[in-house]
Amino acid sequence: MLHSKPMTAPKSLIRTRRNLLASVTFASLTILAVSAGASPQDGEIASARMTAQSAVQSGDCVEAYEIYARVAVQGGRALDFVAAGECAVRLGRPADAAHAFWNAAERIDQLDDAQALYVLRSLAYQAEAAGQLPRSRMAWDRVANRSGESGDRVMAARAARLDGRGGAAGAQLNRVNAADLSGAALATYYEEMARSLAEQQPSAAAMYFERAIAVEDAAYRQFELALLLDRAGRGADAARAFETALAREPDNVDILLSAGYSARRNGRNEDAARYFERAMALDPDREGLAEDLGYALKDADDEAGAASAFRLAVDRLLDDPSADPGQTYRLRREIEELEDNRYAYAFLSYRDTGAGNGPNLPELGPVESQIGGEFGWRPDALNGQGTGVTLYGRGYASLGGRDFSLDEDSLQLGVGARWKPFAQQDINLSVERLIAGGDLARDAWLLRASAGWSDGLDWNPAEDSWNYTALYGDLAYIPDDPEYFSAYASVRQGRRFRTGDGWAVTPYVVGVAQYSEDGFANRDRFEAGAGVAVSRWLDQDRYRAYRQRIDFELEYRFGLGDDDEDAAIARVIWNF
Repeated sequence: MLHSKPMTAPKSLIRTRRNLLASVTFASLTILAVSAGASPQDGEIASARMTAQSAVQSGDCVEAYEIYARVAVQGGRALDFVAAGECAVRLGRPADAAHAFWNAAERIDQLDDAQALYVLRSLAYQAEAAGQLPRSRMAWDRVANRSGESGDRVMAARAARLDGRGGAAGAQLNRVNAADLSGAALATYYEEMARSLAEQQPSAAAMYFERAIAVEDAAYRQFELALLLDRAGRGADAARAFETALAREPDNVDILLSAGYSARRNGRNEDAARYFERAMALDPDREGLAEDLGYALKDADDEAGAASAFRLAVDRLLDDPSADPGQTYRLRREIEELEDNRYAYAFLSYRDTGAGNGPNLPELGPVESQIGGEFGWRPDALNGQGTGVTLYGRGYASLGGRDFSLDEDSLQLGVGARWKPFAQQDINLSVERLIAGGDLARDAWLLRASAGWSDGLDWNPAEDSWNYTALYGDLAYIPDDPEYFSAYASVRQGRRFRTGDGWAVTPYVVGVAQYSEDGFANRDRFEAGAGVAVSRWLDQDRYRAYRQRIDFELEYRFGLGDDDEDAAIARVIWNF
């Protein structure tokens, strides 16, 4: 990301970068050395300097650098190290330049004040360019202490911040007189003030960035302003700043991604998808980008587009041997849910106690030995992301005795609508018309409010075992004559163990509580026990996760109330 401006110094802070009149200086030094009767070695050094000077004038800085570097070590003169540093700058070799200027700074007593400041500033710039942040910081500190100028203190503060010394940066900024600054130097001061406040006071930091932009606009400043505004909770202002930054740098993937994530946080999923699509066009191999696009499209209710993006993400994960299989499966589950708006389940249950053992869910009657099923449909027109209406129909009948004989008189049918008002919570409100299919069934309206939470119900390809929790509760009311009211809750806690591809065994503990009243009597039951489930997942392909699951369950429950009986329970449940 663009978190700071390039290593080009502000114009008002850059001191004249001439070669210190190298040609005149070095020629004068040579003449003085010869005329003073210098030693043969001094004469050789002077001759080498002249050769290096000629190489500079002819544009051959490679040869000049090698000569100056050798002469500097031999003669120990600061100006030779300066000349070597300047050649390294021209060659684009900041590490060599920083090394040369560092040696010149160690001989700073050979230089006058202007030359000394030039050397220290050059060292600071080149050390930063070479990634030598402590050396750059020390050089700017020496510059600021030597010159006392506000512009140099701003640069010292910047160098301290880059070196991770926030306290030192703040101390330098406190000594700056903003009235002494103008142009790029003033903009840099405002920028450093913003950075010093960004962590704790993003709104104040944004204000300083706005001032910096007013003095000297730049795309990276608009970008960082947008990030600060987003952190400060000013989503609309952040969006405008992102757009301004992108107008300057439309192909900057970092800006596009940050704008997309900001739009997601602020609920502008269509904008987020637009940014992610542009980023993908520029950097199609960016890790995780197809997945981010898929979730943005999903939350923007573009289910077809989301499924397409998730398919692309799955392709990339399957082609990556190091990819997390859990992430791949999660995306395949997203595709399956986006592309299939129907569900169904069928079950067969057996309980070894009699029909009068206690209350059951109101639509099921008093007997838990049953066969039944439900089919549901979520119309696209009635559903948003995580919310909406499900239309369903179902039927149940009791089984008598140990031979599982079907009690046709107990056949209960029902059709209804279930509304899920909240995207993040599994809370449902339903209205159902119970239709008697047998003489012992009811024709009535059933009203229900239910809530649930689960963890680990689905297959987990990334783990050998995983947590399994299922909580469910509901309130049910039949307003017809006779009235019926029920409050029901159940909890399961266990752990799934993978036993094969698509197979898991789940030991668990279970608790059930229910209270009901039907105008004739009030009933309750409290049970706790243990169980084990064998689960088989079926029907998957490259892009879609398992679409079917069969659970074989055995439980033994202990009655906890005065009239509650112990019971053995067996079930087979087929979800498809």
